[in-house]
Amino acid sequence: MDKQSGQLLRVSQVIQVARERRDSKRAPCRLVCPFKLTKFVDKSTVKLTKGFGHAINKSLRGMLLLLPVPLNRRQVIEIQVPSESRKTPSTKLAEVCWSRPIPFSDRVKMYLAGTRFFFELPAPSQSPQTR
Repeated sequence: MDKQSGQLLRVSQVIQVARERRDSKRAPCRLVCPFKLTKFVDKSTVKLTKGFGHAINKSLRGMLLLLPVPLNRRQVIEIQVPSESRKTPSTKLAEVCWSRPIPFSDRVKMYLAGTRFFFELPAPSQSPQTR
């Protein structure tokens, strides 16, 4: 086997592994989602960033987001996802699996991020519970 065909084999194996990692089908969506992001500035300071992102596609386990802030791998983000079945959006915590900058213009950069959901936070109760 020559060197070039060996490289082609390895590339095709990487593509196959990437396809196998997706355990659920992705559905395109166009949603505007409010988000909250915390980032450690130093050992005793945390910076909270709030804003709006755009969901590009989603699956049962994650979402592809376009955001106005840079993200790091393994960073946790809180996303408000509009619900078709409820009046209030669902709150999901997600881990950033990967992120890359997307140049919009000379002055504006957006960031594409693949996320994996941890779990959905329970909706705040509307009325106090009685015992």
